[in-house]
Amino acid sequence: MTKHLLAILLGLSMSLMHSQTKEIDSLINVIENTNDSFEVAKTHLILAKLHERIDLNKGKAYAYKAYKFKENDSLLAETSNQLGRFQFFTNQLDSATVYFKNAIKLLEKHKDEKRVAIINISLGAIYLRQGNYEKTISTLTESASFFEASNDNLNAAKCYSNISSAFAELDNFEKAIEYSEKALEIFNKNNLTQFQLITLPNLATQHYKQGDTVKAINYYNEAEQLAKSVNDKRSLSMTYNNLGNIYLETDVVKSKAYLEKALALKNELNLTSGIEITKSNLGYIYLKNKDYKTATSLLNEALVNVKGKQQVFVYNNLSKAYRGLNNFPKALEFSEKAKTLNDSLLSADNQKTILDIQTKYETEKKEKEILQLQTENLQANYKRKQNRNLLLATLVVLCLLCLFIYLQLKNARRKRIILEQEHTIKAQELEQKLHEQELDGIDAILDAQEEERSKMASDLHDNLGSKVATLKLYLESYDNKDDFSGFYNKLKKLMNDTYNEIRSISKNKNFGAQIDKGLIPSTKSIAKQISDSKKIDIKVINVDVNKRIENTLEIQIFRIIQELLTNIIKHSSATEAIVQFSEHDNTLNIVVEDNGKGFDINAVKTGIGLINIEKRITKIDGELVIDSSQGNGTTIILNIPL
Repeated sequence: MTKHLLAILLGLSMSLMHSQTKEIDSLINVIENTNDSFEVAKTHLILAKLHERIDLNKGKAYAYKAYKFKENDSLLAETSNQLGRFQFFTNQLDSATVYFKNAIKLLEKHKDEKRVAIINISLGAIYLRQGNYEKTISTLTESASFFEASNDNLNAAKCYSNISSAFAELDNFEKAIEYSEKALEIFNKNNLTQFQLITLPNLATQHYKQGDTVKAINYYNEAEQLAKSVNDKRSLSMTYNNLGNIYLETDVVKSKAYLEKALALKNELNLTSGIEITKSNLGYIYLKNKDYKTATSLLNEALVNVKGKQQVFVYNNLSKAYRGLNNFPKALEFSEKAKTLNDSLLSADNQKTILDIQTKYETEKKEKEILQLQTENLQANYKRKQNRNLLLATLVVLCLLCLFIYLQLKNARRKRIILEQEHTIKAQELEQKLHEQELDGIDAILDAQEEERSKMASDLHDNLGSKVATLKLYLESYDNKDDFSGFYNKLKKLMNDTYNEIRSISKNKNFGAQIDKGLIPSTKSIAKQISDSKKIDIKVINVDVNKRIENTLEIQIFRIIQELLTNIIKHSSATEAIVQFSEHDNTLNIVVEDNGKGFDINAVKTGIGLINIEKRITKIDGELVIDSSQGNGTTIILNIPL
């Protein structure tokens, strides 16, 4: 006898999310940045679920961390359920049972019947794996009744699938096929690939056991193609195992090839679940090939985890293998074990109990349907009478209510529009006043600057001009016959006066540069004057500014650049500086950068020079960005709308 493919925990929902690695990193970051113990436990549980298909050991570690939080029954129940799943996947069935029952106990305390029924699906799968078919059918039938009553077809289908597997183990293939087809219909309708990949092999095996090999192979081929399309190696390993199973008696070579592919996939995925079936069937093939030593090795490995009818199969084959090795005591021992276990599984009392459970289930189901129909009819009649009496009153009240709401909304809308208009008018008036004040301030600044320029021009013409003219006359009138000493003293005095006049004028104006030729040429001119001192080299770079800027704006920008260059000369100890102009999206970008000693921005943010610059840049709606630190020079970025 060969073992039917066990349904693998149909109640366990395993949904892989997109961008899973990114989500895991984000959740780990949440744990590292919160002190809320409940939030930490909840996040550990989410991480455990995400690792269910990636890394069972990591997932189990996260679940244990969540399990330490005992202050919330709902979270503790979900954590217990998750730990039960991990124990199931690693074939620790007793531990899985304990965790599932703990979860059920917590949920029953809060009367959460639906979650209890869902976890019972997992318990049914454990009983199925352990070969306890009576308990499997009893547990899952109860859950199926609950889901049918609440129209939860999906969870009902999960119950059907495992009930089908239990009937198959009891050789009741007619019932097994009936339940498998009910489950598959629901899974196909909802396009649930994961459950289709479990039910298709089950159905194939059941048809095979009933003698319909053609249908069995067709279902297996359908399962194989579906598993390949979604790259589900777990399901593919089970399908190969069952294809090996189906050819076990008719084509040993093909059977061995399928079983070896199944074993390779299970080893690759580190799957302990179901591997005993593959090993026991391979052991049977080696037994048929009279390789008794390899057969006993594989069969003994499989014996550790097999239960139920498959255990009988292994006992019988071990008896034959030891007989082939002339180890007759061992052969007799396993022969007797096979007979004892088989009699136990097929006992009349056991079969009767299972049939009683099914009869009760079917009877209760019909009674519930009849009672529900009668109740629905009575309720419908009562509601019709009640609704007829209340309909007119409800319509009148509804109409009055709608009219009242309409009038209120209309009135509120009218008031809101008037208020918004008043706010808009006030905001516009305030904005206009501020704009006028800003323009008056800029005009006053420009008038003062022009007055200052006129005064400077007058000083140059009236004072310095006359002295230079006198100096010219002195030089032109010099005669070698004259006394050189007296001439030299006069010339020296005049030159000193001229020099002092120049100093006096220069103190009243930074660098004395003009803006008449435009912002960039004027900046280049002032940079050249400073560079001629040989103490600092200032370069001016124009990337893509081609048009002339409005005159008053040029003056403001030029004064800012003057102030920045003055600060570089006075404070930076720089040997090189760059002033770069560029334009993007109707915005003038200016970068002023030096290689000086830099400064602590926080320490000098209230300096007079910096305050002046900030005031100027604010007046022209510009943006100022300063990047500097001790020993790393200074970079200043100006963004000015044109």
